[in-house]
Amino acid sequence: MRTDLNTIINENPNLILQVTASDLRYFLDDLIFEIRSMTLAEAKEIKRGDSLLTINEAAKILSVSKMTLYRWDKAGVLKKVEIGGKRRYRKTDVERLVGFRLEEDVDTDI
Repeated sequence: MRTDLNTIINENPNLILQVTASDLRYFLDDLIFEIRSMTLAEAKEIKRGDSLLTINEAAKILSVSKMTLYRWDKAGVLKKVEIGGKRRYRKTDVERLVGFRLEEDVDTDI
């Protein structure tokens, strides 16, 4: 039975573990497999028709700086997609945000 490491840490914060090199290797292999699976699932989702924008393209469309895009990602406003270590943004997410910003501009004009 495999136990979740977070559960062990949370339940026993002062526990000292003795780990073998093969245990670490197994953990690393499992972690790499999990990350690759998540990346492949995300890539398949994107292939279904949602195109990606570069940082510069997204910043230009939204009329914001690259730093603002970074802060928006951290705040959950516009989440990035990492493909091969490159940061991209879903075009549909950017378009949704453009619509939201346009509505804000209209509201402030009233």
